[in-house]
Amino acid sequence: MTLRPLHPGPGLLPVVMLLCIVTAAFSSAGCTALAGTDAAPVRIGVLLPANGPLAMHGLDSLAWAVDALNRQGGFDGRPIELIYRDTSTGNISAYAEELAGRGDIGVIIGPATSAELSEIAPLVTSQGKILISPSATSGLITAGFAESDRVWRTCAVDGQQVKAVFRVLHDDGVRNVSLITADATYGETFARLAPGAAAMTGIRITGAVSVDASDDVAGLAARIGEEDPDMVVAAVYPEDAARIADALDAAGSSADLFLTDACRSPYLLEALGERAEGVRGTSLTSDPSTGFAIAYEETFGEMPPPFAAETYDALLLAVYTAARQEAAPAESPAESLRRVVSGDGITKGWDPQEAGEAIATLRTGGHPAVTGASGPLRFGARSSAGPLVGYYTCWAVEGGAFCESTPVPSADVSPALPGLSYDPAGDTGDDRPVVWMVYPLVKGDRSFADSAYRGLFRAQESFSIVKRECTYGDLPLLDAVFAAQTFTEKPDLVITEGFQFTDASRRWAEANPGIRFFTLEQADYGLPNACDVVMVPYGASYLAGVMAANITSTGRIGAIAGAPVSVIDPFVEGFRAGSEAYDPSVNVTVRYVGESFAGFGMPERAGEIARELRNEGVDVILMIAGSSNTGIVDAVRETGDVYLIGEDTDQSYLAPSLVVASVVKQIDRIVCHAVEEEVSGAFTPGREVWTLENDGTGLFISPRFADYAWAATDWRERAIAAEKEYLKTAVI
Repeated sequence: MTLRPLHPGPGLLPVVMLLCIVTAAFSSAGCTALAGTDAAPVRIGVLLPANGPLAMHGLDSLAWAVDALNRQGGFDGRPIELIYRDTSTGNISAYAEELAGRGDIGVIIGPATSAELSEIAPLVTSQGKILISPSATSGLITAGFAESDRVWRTCAVDGQQVKAVFRVLHDDGVRNVSLITADATYGETFARLAPGAAAMTGIRITGAVSVDASDDVAGLAARIGEEDPDMVVAAVYPEDAARIADALDAAGSSADLFLTDACRSPYLLEALGERAEGVRGTSLTSDPSTGFAIAYEETFGEMPPPFAAETYDALLLAVYTAARQEAAPAESPAESLRRVVSGDGITKGWDPQEAGEAIATLRTGGHPAVTGASGPLRFGARSSAGPLVGYYTCWAVEGGAFCESTPVPSADVSPALPGLSYDPAGDTGDDRPVVWMVYPLVKGDRSFADSAYRGLFRAQESFSIVKRECTYGDLPLLDAVFAAQTFTEKPDLVITEGFQFTDASRRWAEANPGIRFFTLEQADYGLPNACDVVMVPYGASYLAGVMAANITSTGRIGAIAGAPVSVIDPFVEGFRAGSEAYDPSVNVTVRYVGESFAGFGMPERAGEIARELRNEGVDVILMIAGSSNTGIVDAVRETGDVYLIGEDTDQSYLAPSLVVASVVKQIDRIVCHAVEEEVSGAFTPGREVWTLENDGTGLFISPRFADYAWAATDWRERAIAAEKEYLKTAVI
């Protein structure tokens, strides 16, 4: 794997420094990430591959995390430093012995595979050191190291994935499968647990076999042809998956291929090329409410690969253990790590600011409830069993890329944003502007909230601020705080997002004239401390209607909205107007998921409506239902004969071959602009209206549908003119 340079921005380390962090020739002195300090670094060992088919385990995440934490100040000025050994070259046992034998390393991150973990864990733990693997998922590890408190995993175990696989297949109507598992520690869990999971879902396993690199997969494909299963489930590594796919194709098998997390690798796409189209599978993913995937994409220009979040979390646990050791040096590292993951204080998230505050709190003996990029960092009695909750997604190869369905947790969990205040040891003297971001929902809606977080993250990278995040679910707490003005950390700027905050924003702003408020999609308050922004998507939706009317082959198009609320009206009216302007004979059907704000968070109901519209002949759907949009996408994927238009942000990643365009609101740019004005002292109260004409909204054409760019260009002036007419009478 080649380390990609970070997104350029203030304070980021030069690329040479990042290369220094992850070079296999990293010396015992290392590269100092905080120039000019004489303090001893906090050193962490790393045993992960940089090259080969398994090189997908998040080295970028490690470099990014270390750089960001060091920019936050590290350990009160002491830099965090990685001592890295590339396990794709050399002898992993020798590397493990070397790092475990160093007196300045207490925690080692790695290895990548379950077989490697079984090999090196005794070498590491016998030296009293902790081993944290972000990607060794075999259930055998739990049993093999049940008595050890020094073997940890930040990835959920394969037993949870086995259940997820057969649940997905059952929901897809699959009744017979042929099972192929790797003849390795990784595959053993699937081979052992699959029969039980299949029986619980009513699926019959027609045949099961374990394979290694020397096995004749052509003969295996012939046998599978005789079994005639609906699906071939292969829990193997990418090289074997490519060989199996080729053999099934050569044998003329009609069975589809369903893979597991190890195969969600760029190697699979490179090895199979166009033949990878339609291949599906499951894999671990990050908790969408953390915003990690958004921040990663903003930094690297692509969605995080499998185990990137788990690798990031392994670093957090290593650093937090070191912080706890400073507060309680008499504890063993294992005792300190157990203390870290049992925190019951204020919640602290994964991002560098929150993690830096967690470090400071732990160093002073505090007990924060730490969460990670992958989700809650909560563990049972056996650390080797991995976290209690993991997030899984069903992926498919579409248009030469991986696209994913809605992530779901393996157990019941309530997403929680970090707490409002931070006070580890009284007044810290931090004079940075404090910005509160209040979302309509927790992050993960792939729409309104996520776009706002993208802007907030961009602002964090560009300006020196302290951010706090809340949601509509925190309304009672926020009401009480603003009414009583009981601030432990008074905000300078509060950004509220969504029409449901209309009354609350007014109350808060009127009661707190010394705080500036930036409101999105609410009302014109006319207050001297409020800037009220409205984004009118009429013109952009007009263009979407033009495009939809051109695409449809049935003459029937539709829109699925979250609820019949005012913020939805410009979408619907613009969509109707554009369709009628292009072809008056096209029928437009509008359906609502719910009657209130709850309709924007009901993906299953939205999916049902999408199926109803498809049955009525609708073949193009505008999705304006917030997080419910994911249910629409999942439903349309079932037949692949309906095209979709997303909302608020580019949603082509949801289904690259189905989402032709998105009606976008530049929420991210507006949020970042709001923070920039606060930082520069240029906050301006009043009403701001963003439209198609001033580029506050627009129609984004998805990459695979560039031939429809004419809709956004040739019809732009007519859409602007129509939008101006609409604004003459519309109440916004």
